[in-house]
Amino acid sequence: MKSIAFIAAAAAVATVSAQSAGADEGRLFYSSPISTTVWTAGKNETVSWTNVCKPENTGPLNIVLYRGTGGKNNTEQVIVPNLLPIGTLNCLTSKSATVFLPANLTTSDKYAIHVDTDPLQSYSAPFTINGVAPPATAPPTTSAPATSVPASSGSANPSQSSTPPTGDKSTSGAGSLKVVGSTVAVVAAAFGALLL
Repeated sequence: MKSIAFIAAAAAVATVSAQSAGADEGRLFYSSPISTTVWTAGKNETVSWTNVCKPENTGPLNIVLYRGTGGKNNTEQVIVPNLLPIGTLNCLTSKSATVFLPANLTTSDKYAIHVDTDPLQSYSAPFTINGVAPPATAPPTTSAPATSVPASSGSANPSQSSTPPTGDKSTSGAGSLKVVGSTVAVVAAAFGALLL
C-alpha cells in the first residue's frame, strides 16, 4: 500500500517539476517586470523572461502596455488608450527587450505588459509606473435623488461571472497560477497518503 502512495507522490512531484517556471507551456515567464518593479514614464526600461517560447512565435512580437481597471477581482486589464506598442521582442532568439515608456503615462500600480504569444498569451504581473499625477475626479453631484434597484434572484452583481474564460488564450494576469495551485494540492494529497 505504501509503495502505491510513494508512486503517486513521485508522479505528482514530476508533474510539479514539469510545470515549473522553466517549463514551456506557451507563455513567457517574465523576470521583469514583476509585482515589485517600478518603472519611470519617459524612460527606456527592460522586459526580460526566463524561458524560450514555442517555435510558432516567429518574428518580432509587439509588447503592449495594459492597465488594470479594478474589475473582476482586480484581474481585468485593458490596453492603455491611444498608445502604440511600447516595443517588440523575439522570444526565440533573445530573453530581453528594451521598451520606451511615453512621458505622459499616469502614475499607477496596475500596469501590466502583454505579448500575444502562441498558443497562450503572456501577461506580466501588475507593476508600478511612476509618471504624471492621475487627473482629479470631480466630486459626486447631489442634485439627483438616489434610486434603488430591486435585487434579482442571481448574484448581487450580474456583470461579474464566476465562469472561467474559455479557449486557449486567457486574459487573466494570473492564468499560470491556476495549474500550479492545483498541482500543489495533488502533491499535498499524495504526501498525506504516504503518512497513512
